[in-house]
Amino acid sequence: MARGNARTVPTQDRAPTVQQSINKVGIEGLRTSIKVMRDGELFTYLSKIDILVDLSENKKGIHMSRLVESINESITLKAGRTKTSLETLGAEVLMELTRRHPFKSAEITISTTLVLERSTPISKRPTYESYDVVAKVTWSENTLRKYLETSVIGNTLCPHSLEVTGGKAHIQRCELKLGFDVKIDEDLLFEKLIEICELSFSSPTFTVLKTVDEAHLVEQMFANPMFVEDVSRHCLDRVLGLGIEGSVLIKATSFESIHKHDAVAEIRRHLKKNKSGSIDVL
Repeated sequence: MARGNARTVPTQDRAPTVQQSINKVGIEGLRTSIKVMRDGELFTYLSKIDILVDLSENKKGIHMSRLVESINESITLKAGRTKTSLETLGAEVLMELTRRHPFKSAEITISTTLVLERSTPISKRPTYESYDVVAKVTWSENTLRKYLETSVIGNTLCPHSLEVTGGKAHIQRCELKLGFDVKIDEDLLFEKLIEICELSFSSPTFTVLKTVDEAHLVEQMFANPMFVEDVSRHCLDRVLGLGIEGSVLIKATSFESIHKHDAVAEIRRHLKKNKSGSIDVL
């Protein structure tokens, strides 16, 4: 009789041998297509999704299929349920999961590539530039927050070598990662984060460059030499201009052309509005 009763209880809901709670358990690396409609334009992303929840000490495991079902249900474009951003989708997945699986805290991370149409600086040729982006939505104490992150490649030119050689310098590609943790309803777009990053380099980079464009970028770099430290500081200065509360991560990585190692500079700050409405850096 006892055996029969045990079989009626799903294995996941039985007590584990070692009764300890788990902070995060779930799935990582689920690849799927996501459609987002913004300003009348449909964007399609091939994305990688991680979704994790906490687990109490008296449950042997989670119901993995319910996590996937919540994703599949939410990514379906239905009338009146069009997603306007990746984080909107993430929030909907977690809301759907509340109806399928018990948890106190949860998170979903959507990683993909955003492709934007650009024009070269002088010849104005069309070019399509790709940017790695991450949208993470967290659920804790019945509150949703989002973390948006982008990685952008630009150029830097060394101020020190420019000075000691009398006008010559080594240049390198530099990756700038900018992440912002804010309230779920904060109006913040990946395009704005990308713009901030590209303005923080000695010069941006382009997939397509004609001769006049190449000359322009080289002249721009020599007129605007920067250490990797300068890149991260300039990025923070532009972030402060957004007037948004939250936590910011800035990491600049210079792929050094005259060294066998990389140079990095990282800034983490908490931004809070004061009584006058301006931003304090904590």
